[in-house]
Amino acid sequence: MKFQSFFCGLVLLFFLTPFVSCESKQSKAEKKEITLSDTTKFYPIEKFIQDEIQYVDLRDFIITETKLQENGDTVFAKNLNSTKQLTKDEFISAATEIKNTAVWFSNNKHLFKETVFQDLGTESYTINYQTDKADIKSIDLLLNEQTNLPKRLFIRMIRKEGEITSTIQYSWVTGKQYSIAKSIKKSTALIEQSNKTIQWINKP
Repeated sequence: MKFQSFFCGLVLLFFLTPFVSCESKQSKAEKKEITLSDTTKFYPIEKFIQDEIQYVDLRDFIITETKLQENGDTVFAKNLNSTKQLTKDEFISAATEIKNTAVWFSNNKHLFKETVFQDLGTESYTINYQTDKADIKSIDLLLNEQTNLPKRLFIRMIRKEGEITSTIQYSWVTGKQYSIAKSIKKSTALIEQSNKTIQWINKP
């Protein structure tokens, strides 16, 4: 009887082992997914911008601003296009506008719905935030798949006051440049729009 019980125990263990193994693998997979979500979900966007500002501030880059401006329904005029070199203070001042927007978002994140998806083509994860309860309508943050560090950031804002609609699009390319695009419309008529791109490169 003892031998029969021992034999039955071995048979039972033989059949149960694969199920225990599968369950163990499934738990590990679920844990990996949760860890990834936690890593990306609460990424401090304002810290990313501050780190970029500090990176430029501590180095001897050539900083330039290229600005395009259009009034009414006319095409971009040559005398409204300009390129100039910026000081570090001017660079920081313009970048602070984007940083302050990111700080407001971080303090009001509960207003936003978050989605995260993987882009196999660019080997990155995109975190998207959307809301209809604030001027900031959407934010897209692209993270490197291997390092979870930011590659690009896009922030879209829309403000409405009566018939006037103001749209602002911020974009940031890590270690390279940021842009601020603005447009003002009355009903459907364009009043003014502008786009400035600030870049930094090593001195030759």
